[in-house]
Amino acid sequence: MYFSTTLALFTALAVSSAFPTHPSYTPIFPRGNVTDDGECRDGSDVARGGKLKAEAVAEAHQRDGTATRAASAVTIKTSDGNCLTVNPCGGDFRANLIPILTKACLPSSDPKSAQQKFDLITKGKHISQEGATLVVSALTQGCVSFDPRRKDDDQVNIFSCGGRAGGEGEENDSQFFSFSAGQKTLPLAQLGVTKDAKTCLVSAGGKIVPSECSGQRLQAFTLG
Repeated sequence: MYFSTTLALFTALAVSSAFPTHPSYTPIFPRGNVTDDGECRDGSDVARGGKLKAEAVAEAHQRDGTATRAASAVTIKTSDGNCLTVNPCGGDFRANLIPILTKACLPSSDPKSAQQKFDLITKGKHISQEGATLVVSALTQGCVSFDPRRKDDDQVNIFSCGGRAGGEGEENDSQFFSFSAGQKTLPLAQLGVTKDAKTCLVSAGGKIVPSECSGQRLQAFTLG
């Protein structure tokens, strides 16, 4: 009896410490709670093939506890009032390459609302550029990334901050977006790959995709 109780306690502690947590919401990844595509946990099937691997996720997505956050665990709403949404089982075995969906905003009482929470990091181990921010999924700790080398409908995804799949990256300007302190409504204008902020993110077909910056209302996002 003593042995089985000790083993169960050890297992519970090991699982709970394997993933980053965030004090502002109830963590659901990947602790067995239901997500949009079923149960997303260690060993779950993922959209890009294979199984979610707890150890690989923990290594690839480490929360920067020293970072300066302009906003923590906020929603990001499209011009039509939907929320950016990150399904943790929507990518690969490391929880990389997750598309950013746009869905109806969930009440904070819904555990799945964690999929719609983001941090804006303006200074930290993955960003030092002035006038820029990382847009980080508070749930997975992955960064919104723009990669024009990928197929047109697969260029905006959640990827390990720093730009290296295994989490060893430092800074990657494909994850830098223009930002000024105090902004509540803003375009997500990409600063790295395009340098002159000519590429903005926009909602189209239920997901976030790149588009040429135009100043149109469709390219405006509101922090909630």
